[in-house]
Amino acid sequence: MSQNKTISELQELNLSYLLLVQKLILEDRDIAIFRLKIDEELAELIAGMSIRELTILARQSHSLLQPNLGDVSQLKVILTNKRDTGMQATHLAMHLATA
Repeated sequence: MSQNKTISELQELNLSYLLLVQKLILEDRDIAIFRLKIDEELAELIAGMSIRELTILARQSHSLLQPNLGDVSQLKVILTNKRDTGMQATHLAMHLATA
């Protein structure tokens, strides 16, 4: 895959992500702040951005997504537990909430 195509796909991903973030903030600001781990100031900024401003921000050649999966060793334990008793989703939710 060419580097230009990769950058173009990254920019598309950035825009999709920003639109989703804005939608989440507009639907329920408190839940969005908690789930996205952003502060009130950033939530306010993104909520008020126009599609033009979101597009300008998305056109950067850097990923706007920041993986936040918490402690890798704990995540591995949860995902590879052979004795999973149907609680894996609950454990993952708890782990990610504290990440």
